[in-house]
Amino acid sequence: MAQKPNIIQQIFNAISVPIGGVFQKGNAKNNLNRSIMPAQLARLRHDIGMWRVAVAEAEQGYYPHRVKMQTMFIDTVLNGHVAACIERRKDLTMLRDFEVYNPDETENEDLEELFESEWFSLLVSYSLDALFYGYSLIALNDIIDSSFPYLTLVKRWHISPDRNEVTRFVYAQNGNKFLEDPYKNWHIWVKTPSDTGQSDCGYGLLYKVALYEIFLRNTLGYNGDFVELYSQPYRIGKTTKTNEDERALLEQALQNMGSSGYAVIDPQDEIQFLETALGGTGWKGYENLEQRCEQKISKLILGHSDALDSVPGKLGAGTGEENPVAVSLMDKQTKDGKFIENMVNGQLIPKLRSLGFAIPEGVVFKYKNSGEEDENRQSMVDYATKLSSVAVNLKNAGLGMDEQFFTQETGIPVYVNMTVMPSMDANTNKFDKKRQNKLDNLYK
Repeated sequence: MAQKPNIIQQIFNAISVPIGGVFQKGNAKNNLNRSIMPAQLARLRHDIGMWRVAVAEAEQGYYPHRVKMQTMFIDTVLNGHVAACIERRKDLTMLRDFEVYNPDETENEDLEELFESEWFSLLVSYSLDALFYGYSLIALNDIIDSSFPYLTLVKRWHISPDRNEVTRFVYAQNGNKFLEDPYKNWHIWVKTPSDTGQSDCGYGLLYKVALYEIFLRNTLGYNGDFVELYSQPYRIGKTTKTNEDERALLEQALQNMGSSGYAVIDPQDEIQFLETALGGTGWKGYENLEQRCEQKISKLILGHSDALDSVPGKLGAGTGEENPVAVSLMDKQTKDGKFIENMVNGQLIPKLRSLGFAIPEGVVFKYKNSGEEDENRQSMVDYATKLSSVAVNLKNAGLGMDEQFFTQETGIPVYVNMTVMPSMDANTNKFDKKRQNKLDNLYK
């Protein structure tokens, strides 16, 4: 007698086929999103204790999970300052131009055209998110017209980076191996290195950011309570009325004193607004803590505390190779660029080749270093300007600079323009305009 499937399996089989908006429109059988049971994510209230519990859960000796950690992260990125820092960090890479080179160092224009598409930009965006969340598993989904229009992200709280599995339910002990067939060619696994060696995958920048974001979130709440208690005047109504209906009218007038509020009272009634001196300076403590937390978050994500809020022209702001803000952003851009290059060259291109794309061996994806080229060019210009100033000083002193040396040092070819050569006095080595005029009259 055949064994009947259990009720959970029956439910899963009933909803495994994408219906309506439950899953992405792509119906690729190898899409691991199809294996996840749809369920509402529990949003938890986070504090420093929960922050510790999250890492404790991720560091369990047997069956570690990232559920609480990822649940914490999706609330962390709701903070406006954190979201702005992440967007700025990602823009440093997303806005860069790239090239694809053949083995003979010629440009592969066909592959460049393939990568100049919306799905590739989304792939890069999801890959950069791994820097913050610790990892990203990207489902390529269906191939339509040599493109992946339904590319999507697999829910991180269903992913076990320690076991390389995607589970049907959160906290499940086993799942589908995404690095094995039939899933491996249809998914891009992007992870970060571990700082402690506890796991094969890092926790991401948001684990460090979350500590300061929790303080920042609580500070905003405390500040709101402070404004409500001390910054707004306390309303006091005094009346000699004994009738409850009449007293209720005065109480209602006090309650409704918002925009353009008013009250009609008897001569014996009185309305006072009691203010506290704390409302004048007490808010500074909240502002100070908020700024310090935001600076720490900017430093963690962008490399400098003023990288997001600096104003060009102010001390420590603007551009230039010696500017600390510009140097920090350039370092992050270079680091993240190499991160994406390794993902594309090490995973995407080989997987595309396995899926039937005609991509020759030895093709290399690389970002253009236009910023470095501009800096080198500006450095050469600055050096040439300084060397020209030295040449002028030598000339005024009666000396000269070798033309070949100047060209060799600066790369700028020079020649003597006889049409603009001034007449020089032999004794003073200075131009004598009066003597030149006499010579001009003599040869008329």
